[in-house]
Amino acid sequence: MKRFQFSLDRVRSWRAGKAAFEGLKLEQLRESLEALKMERRNIDVERSSSEWAVLGQPSIEASELQSLDVYRSHARTRIRDIENRERQMEAQVEQQRQRVIIARRDAELLERLKRKALDEWQAASGREQETLAAELYLAKRVRRR
Repeated sequence: MKRFQFSLDRVRSWRAGKAAFEGLKLEQLRESLEALKMERRNIDVERSSSEWAVLGQPSIEASELQSLDVYRSHARTRIRDIENRERQMEAQVEQQRQRVIIARRDAELLERLKRKALDEWQAASGREQETLAAELYLAKRVRRR
């Protein structure tokens, strides 16, 4: 019997590669999202420490308070911008997660088809071997007579 060959093997390999690629893109998006969150936390920590530095002094000048207020406003604006980018990135992560699910499902479908075809091939191979063994037995028996 000829050796097993799955006719959709190239498509199966391509879909498995696509699923892996989509998974990598998802990981990159998640890392970018985490970097944005880290940047927001850093700005928040910087703002908080600046406030403590200024407000913790025994005497504060009006210009320092004004500078602190400008800095707070700037920090809030940066945090708002980052939060907007985070929301956009979270939407992209969700879209990419859906792409990964679809790509994996497609790859698994072809993998199941390959397993089924291999099982059928093995069953046919077993039947062919049994038939050949039976024919050899009968030929040997006829020859002895």
